[in-house]
Amino acid sequence: MTDPTYEVRLTTPVPADLVAALGVITQVEEPAQTVMWTAVADQAALVGLLDRIRALGLEVIEVRRIPDAGSRADVI
Repeated sequence: MTDPTYEVRLTTPVPADLVAALGVITQVEEPAQTVMWTAVADQAALVGLLDRIRALGLEVIEVRRIPDAGSRADVI
């Protein structure tokens, strides 16, 4: 069984090295937003990721579970 994948939307662009340090699978930038997709083992890992993002002073505006992780392969 694979880990669930989550989409995390932030209000500001995030440098690629910071995204890599967070262990995010991929990211895209949309006007005035950064969208990241990442797989996490469980809810505690998701909360830990969100805590790290907020500790960096970044504002999270949306988190949602992606039903099929393969659906993001076209973005990578």
